[in-house]
Amino acid sequence: MHISTTVLDTLIRPRLLIVSARYALRDYKRAHRLARLLGLPMVRSLPTPQVALSQLLERERALEHARRTHDASWSASEHVAVMTALLHEALLDMHSPTAPALPRCDQPHDICLAL
Repeated sequence: MHISTTVLDTLIRPRLLIVSARYALRDYKRAHRLARLLGLPMVRSLPTPQVALSQLLERERALEHARRTHDASWSASEHVAVMTALLHEALLDMHSPTAPALPRCDQPHDICLAL
């Protein structure tokens, strides 16, 4: 099973953080943002969505730990940027040719990640 359907489904984060990340998805530019978020040189090719997801998850966990412990180094804008990248990479991964079929969200209580 893909990392995007297992690990991301279990994340519990503040609603404002998730809503902000979803809102930022429409302006997200993978080529510009991902290298900066992962600390890659700009001339290097970008990783696959699976690799990017695992690296972004590590970064998000560190940000979440800093947020929960009230660490002064925590940045809300950085956390939103990482969550936006996570959502974008998960969408790319789910729509890859090797991804399993997505379940339909027919019920009003289902939460769908739809653009």
